Amino acid sequence: MDNNCNIIEKKHYILLIFYLIKFIFLLIIVFVLSFLWITYKQELWWDIVYYTIFPLAFVIVNYSFLRLILWFIEYYNYLFIIHKDQIFIINSSFILRNDVEVIDAFKIIKIDAYSRWFLPNILWYWKIIIELQTTEVREFRFMANPYYILTKLQEQRAEVLENRKKKYIVDDIISK
Repeated sequence: MDNNCNIIEKKHYILLIFYLIKFIFLLIIVFVLSFLWITYKQELWWDIVYYTIFPLAFVIVNYSFLRLILWFIEYYNYLFIIHKDQIFIINSSFILRNDVEVIDAFKIIKIDAYSRWFLPNILWYWKIIIELQTTEVREFRFMANPYYILTKLQEQRAEVLENRKKKYIVDDIISK
């Protein structure tokens, strides 16, 4: 964090918990398959055990660990940066995508925070909505500390508008 720069992690920790729950669910499926394999291997055909249940469990375990690693990378490489008169949204996921979006603060018409239901209000993960002059609406979901983000965005917008007014007033005085 610099005087003119605020780095905000966009995603809320509730998403990390959600990813871990998905990972645990996949591991439970593997344990159920393994239990069936060990318990009923005498009653089941050997072909079913060795050619379907074991490879399926092996693939699910590998997929779940790989997916967990990619979820962690995606979770920690999603940044929302407020810098002087621009907003940078960096979405970098190791393999899948590298995306950098720049929003000019002068083009912002309206900034709003939106929360539905009881749980997002308790856990403080909201949706930040930014409306731009080009009739484009950008929604940022699962934003942690929405009031802090709104305050910083409104301060940035007010500062940018004040600087632009000073520039145009000086330009008008010089042109006359």
